[in-house]
Amino acid sequence: MANGEETIETTRLERNLYSWNFGKLTRIQSEQLLIDEPSGTFLIRESEHYPGDLTLSINDDNKIQHYRIVFDSINGTFTIDDEIFFTDLYLLVKHYEFDADGLCCRLEKPLSSKRDTIDSVKIEKSASPTVPLVLPLNSPIIDYAELHIGKLVGSGEFAEVYEGIYRKSRVAIKILKEPKSTVRFLHEADIMNSLKHQNLVQLLGIAQQPDRIIYLVTEFMAKGSLLHYLTTRGRSVISGKDLISFTIDTCEGLTYLEQNHIVHRDIAASNVLIADDNTAKISDFGLAKCLETTGKENGNSTIKEKIKCRTKWTAPEALESKMYTHKSDMWSYGVLLWEIFSYGRCPYPRIPADDVLFNLKEGYRMEPPHDCPTDIGDIMRQAWHADWNRRPSFHQVLERLKRINLSF
Repeated sequence: MANGEETIETTRLERNLYSWNFGKLTRIQSEQLLIDEPSGTFLIRESEHYPGDLTLSINDDNKIQHYRIVFDSINGTFTIDDEIFFTDLYLLVKHYEFDADGLCCRLEKPLSSKRDTIDSVKIEKSASPTVPLVLPLNSPIIDYAELHIGKLVGSGEFAEVYEGIYRKSRVAIKILKEPKSTVRFLHEADIMNSLKHQNLVQLLGIAQQPDRIIYLVTEFMAKGSLLHYLTTRGRSVISGKDLISFTIDTCEGLTYLEQNHIVHRDIAASNVLIADDNTAKISDFGLAKCLETTGKENGNSTIKEKIKCRTKWTAPEALESKMYTHKSDMWSYGVLLWEIFSYGRCPYPRIPADDVLFNLKEGYRMEPPHDCPTDIGDIMRQAWHADWNRRPSFHQVLERLKRINLSF
């Protein structure tokens, strides 16, 4: 065996020599094992999405973070950030035990080998009934072999988003974290496929691996989320005209949703993405619902459903009675306007999320941010009217924003 081949083979064998190596372990199993451990407890497992690579899973203050460890089979090296390369896993672990160096925290201690616990987790998982996976009939299907998955660019509660290439074009690839959220994931694909507008992120198709992992492939938004764009550039780069453009773009997209009887239910600057040309587009339709088949209250279609929502962005009636309408979306849009004109500040500063509803019921409303145009402040106040029937429609706000834009 040549020296290079011997080094690579030795490196492969070293994966199994240390207590922190847990081999074939799913993301869910690793989270179940780590969740009750002290912060900094970690393990390494085989990657579910990238055969040959590994995953470092860490308990970060009761939240489990996952990092892909890329294995270069030619050079026999491991890396997490494509900047520092290690010839074996032991050196990688020792490096991050000494210094977090970009990770959520330092590696404090490896998870002890709880093989009995692992076996029980596997049994619990295998005992779950297998539900046949049916992809939405109307969504375009993409051959997984044509996808090239690159670096991680975002992570949420249900999915991770990677930059990728599909047929020589940059795309965003959304990968489901937990199988139990598959129905929501496919619902999002179905909603996105039915919507075509320049201010909504467009679905290109769905890909699936033989092991049932699902990928949502969308257009790539090079400048990331609106929240990130605002907070990393600020007033010295972003002009008032830019801010108005963001408000118009998002309102255009929401007007289209209103016209098509879709309630988004998760409007926030973090769910608006920015394209290369600075166009703002609404994304994340995981909570979106069609109103056409729901009941009506006071002439307005409503959805009543208990969902996990963002307290500081959600209308009071939705927080209390789980009632979602275009008017509750309008309330959230008012909060989005506040985010835009505050250059990405968190709404209701110094008020804990648990206290927001009480304050709103007592009549409290945020003041418009410093230097916010008076007309925009008026739209915020109208969007936050206690009587949701008296809030404006998105079409009405859009016409006002276009008039405001002419004065800039």
